[in-house]
Amino acid sequence: MPIEPEIEPDAREIEASREIHRLLALVAAISEKFSKYANVAPGSALAADDARSPHHSVPQYAHSQVTVALGCLESLSAMIVREDADSVSLVAGPFGAYALVRNAMDAAATALWLLEPENGTLRIKRRILLGVDEVRHEYSFHQARGRSWGDNSKKRRARLSEVSKQAGLVGWNPLKAEMPSMTKILKQLERLHDDVTLPWLPAWQLASGHAHGKLWAQLVSHEMTEITGTRTATGASYKVRIRYVMLAALLGEAVQLVETAASRYVQLAST
Repeated sequence: MPIEPEIEPDAREIEASREIHRLLALVAAISEKFSKYANVAPGSALAADDARSPHHSVPQYAHSQVTVALGCLESLSAMIVREDADSVSLVAGPFGAYALVRNAMDAAATALWLLEPENGTLRIKRRILLGVDEVRHEYSFHQARGRSWGDNSKKRRARLSEVSKQAGLVGWNPLKAEMPSMTKILKQLERLHDDVTLPWLPAWQLASGHAHGKLWAQLVSHEMTEITGTRTATGASYKVRIRYVMLAALLGEAVQLVETAASRYVQLAST
């Protein structure tokens, strides 16, 4: 009969669990501060963006993306942190946590990419590009459901062209411009990344691998211990556990990306 291995306490894992708890507490603090900036200040950079493009708002889109990112990490906290009157502990299985980290990085990177230009014209261009991308994905969704949505897609794309002209973007066609991939976005944003343990792109790639159930991601970051009595000529069965050291490393990079995006929003919303 197979015997599952006994897992000895690991000092590094204990320390990493404390770091995860610290990072999730930081997320709560960022979220509390960010919640005070739903409305931009009159005269601020984002107020000027809104005046030029009121129906496809730069600040509203950016705010929603940062909110999504924070919400994903708050959901992670609710999923793995256990608190009672006497203690705080961390309980995480090998599946699920990284998907939330990946989603948080996606949303935060989108917000930061939208907001990082100093030039308001470029921010508005990026907002309209995101609108075109939204229409493309929604069209694909309805098409997969067997629903006719082509007329709506054409109308919305035409409206985005009108919005571009109304914002003073003469000579620029958003329907022919290219929306960069998340890979390109993260490479571009890396120059804003301080205190790097793992660059944002490979951190996102690893989290994405987990989100899609890829074996390579599990082999890279999980702890796998062979179960006694299961080995055959072609392989064996393993006990799979999440490694808090790896989760802490990726979470640290994700939190820094979210914090950078939130800080940039607050800066542009208040000055």
